[in-house]
This record gives sequence, C-alpha cells and structure tokens, in this order.
Amino acid sequence: MSNKARRWVTLMVCAAWMLGFDLCPAKGADQAPLTLVKDGKSAHKIVIPDTPTAQEKLAGEELAKYLKQISGAELAGKSESTGPKIVVIQAKDGKGPGDINFTKEEAEYDAFVIKTDGQNLYLVGSNKRAVLYAVYTFLEKYLDCRWLTFGERLQTEEEKKTGAFREQIEEYVPASRTITLPAIDDRQKASLKYRGFIAAAWFGNTPMANVDWAIKNKLNYFMIQTEGYVEAKGWHNAVVKGGMIPRGFILIAGNHSFYYFLNPDKYFKDHPDWFAMIGGKRVPGGRTKGQFCLSNPEAVKIFRENFIAMAKKHPEVDIFGPGPNDEYFWCECELCAKDRIMWKERPGENQPAPQDLYTAFANQLNEDVQKLYPGQGKRFAINAYQCYTQPPAKVKPLAGAFISYAFFTRNWFTVPWGNAKGEVAPGPYPIQSHTDNNKRFFQLHTDNVKQWIELTKPSGGDVTLYEYYCGRSAWEKVGFYLMSLISDELAYFQKIGITGCAVQAQWPERKTVPANLYVFAKNCWDTSLSTDAILDDYTKARFGKAAEPMLKYLHEAERNSREFNKYFAYGKKDQRDKSLEDCQKYLDEAKALADTDQAKKNLADEEANFRELKAWQLSKGGANQ
Repeated sequence: MSNKARRWVTLMVCAAWMLGFDLCPAKGADQAPLTLVKDGKSAHKIVIPDTPTAQEKLAGEELAKYLKQISGAELAGKSESTGPKIVVIQAKDGKGPGDINFTKEEAEYDAFVIKTDGQNLYLVGSNKRAVLYAVYTFLEKYLDCRWLTFGERLQTEEEKKTGAFREQIEEYVPASRTITLPAIDDRQKASLKYRGFIAAAWFGNTPMANVDWAIKNKLNYFMIQTEGYVEAKGWHNAVVKGGMIPRGFILIAGNHSFYYFLNPDKYFKDHPDWFAMIGGKRVPGGRTKGQFCLSNPEAVKIFRENFIAMAKKHPEVDIFGPGPNDEYFWCECELCAKDRIMWKERPGENQPAPQDLYTAFANQLNEDVQKLYPGQGKRFAINAYQCYTQPPAKVKPLAGAFISYAFFTRNWFTVPWGNAKGEVAPGPYPIQSHTDNNKRFFQLHTDNVKQWIELTKPSGGDVTLYEYYCGRSAWEKVGFYLMSLISDELAYFQKIGITGCAVQAQWPERKTVPANLYVFAKNCWDTSLSTDAILDDYTKARFGKAAEPMLKYLHEAERNSREFNKYFAYGKKDQRDKSLEDCQKYLDEAKALADTDQAKKNLADEEANFRELKAWQLSKGGANQ
C-alpha cells in the first residue's frame, strides 16, 4: 500500500476515573497534530486500570506489540504513569472518561471511541470486547495494519516429528520510525449486533488463529456444537479458555445436539419409546436420521436433567441452545403428529413443520436456564432449519429467545436474497423442476423471517442468520466467489430487522476464497461499505503490485461463480469458457507482477482454488449449450 494511502497518526489517551490521577479530556483542548513516535522512540506510555479485565490487559499488550513492530518504539503497559499517555479502558455501566459515555444499545452493538485530547489518546470500549475493537481499529484505520486470512500452521523440522505446530494469521503491518496523527474523534458501533462463526470443536477446524483473526476483524461470537464444546477437552482448554474467553467472545453451545442429551447408544435398547417413530417403527437416530419423541414425558425429563447437568458445568456459556439433530425424521407417533401442520416450502415432500412442538420444548429448557442462572442475562437459542424454519403457529418463544435461522435452500441460488434497497427478484433458477418456484422460495423465507421477528423482538429476542457463504459443506466442496452477494445480503438482513449473521468458516476453508470471509467481517460491522472499496483495500494489502489484475480476477471469478456455476452449470458454453479464460488471464498478469514471497504464495492459493472451481464446472457441462 502506498505511503500516500496511509494515514499515519499519533494518539494519546485518557482513562482516568478508575485511576489515581486526572486524565479526563479537557474541553477545548489543543488538537494540533500529535507525534506518537519519532525516530523509533516515544514519550508515551500505555495506561490500563490497576486491576484490568482480561480484555483490557490483552488490548494493552496488543497495542504495545504492534506499535513496536511498526516503529521499534517500546510503550509498555502500566497502571500509573506521568507524561503523555495512551489509555486503554472499558467503560463501566456506560460511563467512560470525561464526556465519553455509551447507551445500553451502543454497548449491545459493541460501540467504542477513539479520541485524541492534547497529548493523550483514548481507546475506550463500551463493553469488554469493544476495548479490543478500539485498539485494532486504531491500528487498522490510522496505522494501516491489516489482518487478512486465518493464516498458516508453522512447523520447524523438530516440530514436524512431534506433530506440534504454531499458528500465524496472515497480516500486513507497515514500517515507520515516526508516527504522527491529526486530531481524532472517532465513534463507531456495529451494523449487526451478532457477527460470528459456526465453529467445529477440534484443532483442525477452529484453532487459535481463527479466533485471533475474528477478534481483529470485529466479529463477536462463536456457535459451537454441544458435544464438541464439552468433550473436546484439549481444544476447549486451549481455544475456548485460552482464546475466546479472554477476548470476550459471546459463546453459544448448541446447534444439532438432541442426540448428545438423549444418547441412543445409552437409552434406545431399554427405552425405544423415547425415540422417533418413523414409518410405524421406533428408530434410534443419532447425529442424523432421527429426532427423539418430544411427546414422551419421561424422555423429556431425562433430556432436561442431562441438559441442566451440562449447563451447570459451563457457566461461561452465554447462550445455550441444544437443537434438533441434522436432517428430518421427526416422530410420527399419535401425540407428536396431533394438530401438525405441513411444511410449506416443499409440499411435495409431505414433511411436517414441527416448530410448535420444538418451541414448546425449547421454552422448557429456557426456563431451566433462567432458574439455574437467575438475572445473569443467559439466553436460549432456537434453531430454525429445513422443515422447522416455518415459525410456530400457536406457541410463542419465551422472552429473549435467540433465533438461528438457516435458509439452507438459499444455497441453490447465486443471486442475492436482497440488498440495502429492498428485495431483489432472483434470476434464472438452474434446477428445472423448480424453475417456476425461485421467487416463491425467497418470498416464503422473507415472510418466515419477518414472522420470527414479530414473535421475538417485542420481548427482547433476536433473529440471526446461519449462513453458508464460506463453508464448503453447502457449496459442492468448491470455493465459490460471493463477495458482492454477501455485501448485498448483509445490508438486506439489517434492513428487514435481522440482528446478526454467522457463517460456517473453519480452518480448511481459510484458503477457499478468503475474500469472502474478509468481506463478511467488514460488512457485518458496517453494512454501508461497498464491496469494491473493501476488495480494493484487500487486494492492495494482500497482493501488493499485483493488486490491479487480482481485483479484476476477483470480480470476474464472482461473475463466473454466480452466472455459470452452482449445483448445476447453466451458462452458455462459449460465455462460460470466455469467463474462465479471462480469470486465468488475470491470474497470469498478477503472477508476472507479484514481487514478494507472500504475494506469490497468496496467488498460488488463489490459483489452486480456481483450478478446482474450473474443473468442477467443466465436469458439469452446461444447461444452455
């Protein structure tokens, strides 16, 4: 990135009311440019409270680390100091130093302030993780640092013998022996309240590098399937206790988890009546292929006892939400089937829409959570997925419900569900049997989401999206380029009242269109940012002199992904082949310009993904040859 594009700044902060000296910002203070570092030396000290939170301590350490990396200057963290200061602090009950205050809503949306005053700089968060956002945003926006992808595992020859490894995210950190800034008064809050990852609980899928990248790009929660969260103890100690909790992430333990609390291996032999009746026969189910019988009081009792025991052991969890097992297979016994309505999305499949039965059961579990943790702000998540995306007709979720809505069918489309201006009519739908139903799918799910919002918002609930933009599981194990689609849809979600979004984005996908992840994080924080602006910044930081052809490549690769790909390739053959040729042309131009080892490596990763996408597409042929 050119020096002209860099915005160098010097900042000093004030944290005062918690400390034993006056650091509050003075009204009308001189706002002349500040020199934070000159010729590799600084008179400033980083100030944190006497008894800092884990997040304040980490924020101070991270600020010192990057300032040293940029300039060579040592600015150690201290609880007391004279002279100019950079104060890193979390507001208490909405009250920050001086006139820096936050409303309850701002705290819910992770607001922070970056502000200079005289010779001091304030980096003030409205809540525990927001103080980290203040530090990382200062480093990114004013000192030009970037955190681009999850990165790599690093191993020495000795570590390879033992299987040990270290993790490093891919970052861009400039170098300057002098750092000078203008006056700053920067107040930000997120567009979406919840911004996160659906994580898998083992080192190979969600290592520390994932967590580190997420906090630096202002994501704020991880949804983790219950069994992995509880049973992957080594991972839990290293990544949850060692990474997520010190960074202040919201933790959700749940997802597809019925089987964990009513394990068929343990209970089915002696209690087959506790499990789903399918086609006149009780089936054990498990992670898939069967729920349990929610109308059986003994089964519900044992489930609740097992759930309460787990919840007691994990007070660090913010939102509990054991949901139905993956796939369908709901119980067809007389009691479960009573007054059942059918699934509107696919009437030909004769599937039930069991959300009333499930919501009534979820309400019982929610009551258990509130009794166990009264007044502690714990919440309960209800999954809305496949045939139970359809809202309940009679049963209303309890106050504060957290709805995780997964429009899985949406992955058959490569057009956006909507954008900031409103709904977008889908284009041609590649599956012949559904050609006339494409718009119906979008409208049906828009109606579903709006009904869920009406059911939950008045009582303090939230509706969030469970998305598949970045995970290969829903995209034929091929990396599709969906950057502008992601931007459009996140703006649309905010417009219709959705308050959050999480994506499947695990370690194996770190090389699968990392631009998708980068755009997702940036637009979750600010839905008004344009895809073009985000990608222009991204390509300059990641590819250096090869940025211009790589920006062209990303745009053409997305056009190719959206017009000529998906579960079926449906573009015309000559147009498809021309698009593939253009993609390769831009990659070749970029390779000729790349002048650093990192840029060359990044290009090799992109080209590897393109080869997979191209091979898959050519293997499918075309629907309109």
